[in-house]
This record gives sequence, C-alpha cells and structure tokens, in this order.
Amino acid sequence: MYRRAVVFCGLLFHLLCTVQSFGQQLPDSDSSFYAASLRQLYQVYFHQIGPNAALFNGTEYIRNGQKATGFPFFESNDPVRGTVSYNGLLYPDARLQYDLVLDELITSNYQHDALIKLSKEKVDSFSIGEHHFMRLDARNTNGSFTNTGYYEQLTFNEFPVFAKRVKKLIVPNGYEDSKYIQYNTFYLRLRGGFYPVDKKNSLLDLLGDKRDLLKKFIRAHKLNFRKKPEEAIVRTTGYYARLNP
Repeated sequence: MYRRAVVFCGLLFHLLCTVQSFGQQLPDSDSSFYAASLRQLYQVYFHQIGPNAALFNGTEYIRNGQKATGFPFFESNDPVRGTVSYNGLLYPDARLQYDLVLDELITSNYQHDALIKLSKEKVDSFSIGEHHFMRLDARNTNGSFTNTGYYEQLTFNEFPVFAKRVKKLIVPNGYEDSKYIQYNTFYLRLRGGFYPVDKKNSLLDLLGDKRDLLKKFIRAHKLNFRKKPEEAIVRTTGYYARLNP
C-alpha cells in the first residue's frame, strides 16, 4: 500500500509539472480554467502527500519577541495568501509572510500550528497579493550589486525596475518603544546589469540617449524623486520603454 501511494504521488507530481508547463502556453482566455484545474490537482496532491510535500521541508521560524511598534513583515503582520515557485514547482494559495529584517520567506506547516522558513536556494519567485518577488543571485548580475536575495519586480517591460525592501529594528536610547523602519533601494536592469537608481540624476545618466525627453516628461508630470521615488522611477522608465519599442 505504501509503495503504491509513493508511485501515485510521483505520477501526480509529474502531472502537476506537465500541467504547469502547458499552462504557460495557454492564451489569456483559458487562464481561469487552467488556474481552477491546477488548484484541484493541488488539493489531491496535498491530500495524498500531506506534510511530506517539498514546500513544508524547511526549518522552524521563531519570531523576535521584543516589543516594538510595527512588524518585520512585508505589508501585513498576518499570513497572506500567495503563490510560490519552490524547487521548480508552483504552489498556489500558500500562506506566506516575507520577513524584511531577515530576508526570509515564511509559510505555515501542513498542520498550520507552526511557521517554517523556506530554503532560499529553492525559492525561484513568489507573489503576495499584487506584489511579485524574484530571488536574484548576485553572481548572475554582472557585479552590479552584491546582495543575493528577494527583490520585488515593479515593472515588466524591456527595462524592468526592481526594489530591494529591507526593515530594520530601531532601538531608541530613551523610553520610546523600538520600531520597525522600512528602507527601499531601487535598481534598473539595463544591458544585462542591475544599476541603482535612487536619484533622478542616476536614472537620467543611465538613460542618457533620451535625457532631454525624460526631463520634459518628469517636469510635465511633476514627478518627485525625493518624496515619491518609487512612483517617479516607475513612471519615468515606463515612458522610456515606450520611446524604445
């Protein structure tokens, strides 16, 4: 019986991989049917393999118990339904939390009574709500940056923008509570490299062939790189992509 169950799970795992590969070739009109079929297959898969699924093979995550204002996670202090590509297999409807202090992706175990850290080397990408993150390896980025980790992809044109989001626990000297502060660094992928674009001039220097047009666009739309850098960078690079079809 055990051997037959193992064989069945192996065949089902192969079917999941095949369906996922096929789904990538479907037109948008068939995407809803594909998504529903994939969820059904996962329900059967998890029912059969249970806690032995690869997604649950992580180490226990223990949260910092220090009293502080805010939380270490991205967007929400509570688990959020998301999708993760883990060890080559896509897991929809996963319960995810992204710890920005430790740069760790967290999920609950099969019984939902403990939290586990997913192996970074096995995470290809994940989505939380409308936010899509990729694991970028510094060894494969032409030396543009040195920090391997999770980066949010903000745009999906020929000149994609990525954000590295980090939180730090700030401990004051006085009687105030400690608090989590988030910091964001932005990168533009251009000519095979990743370049920091936290300031207007650094972005315009990279996109110098359209510098004058970009400056007019920035002025016309009153983009503020100091107060709203993410919006300014995304909109400016989006305009640059339209100028370079």
